[in-house]
Amino acid sequence: MADKEVSIEYKVFKDFGIQFDEKNNSYGTIRVAQWYKVGAEPDESKAKLEIRKFSEGPNGEKALKGYTFSTPEGPHELTEAMVKIGYGDTKKLLKELSTREDFKESVENINVDDEDNSDGGEMFDMRSLLLGIEADDEAS
Repeated sequence: MADKEVSIEYKVFKDFGIQFDEKNNSYGTIRVAQWYKVGAEPDESKAKLEIRKFSEGPNGEKALKGYTFSTPEGPHELTEAMVKIGYGDTKKLLKELSTREDFKESVENINVDDEDNSDGGEMFDMRSLLLGIEADDEAS
């Protein structure tokens, strides 16, 4: 007995307008979307963040392989892991991070007393590097 084929549709609830890894007629993108059975109504509360490859052809956009995050923490964990293993241009990352509302507070609260200096390098106050302040001049 053959399995019954299920048709699914794809509804984008938020497109960040970011394309990456472009080659020929394909590209990767980041969107909040939901996959659902044909005939069902899309439900934004069930939409999830996904990273997916698409190809562009005469019939429009075609979804290829991708990854859908199953938890709210997943995208944060991936971002932190990618930075930790060396991905991302440091200058560009810092520039983007500096536009976030929590940037200054986060930098001011970096634990400068952290005992973990496993690389044997010189210790310095990260706040002075990122905010241009002296460690003694925190009150300003």
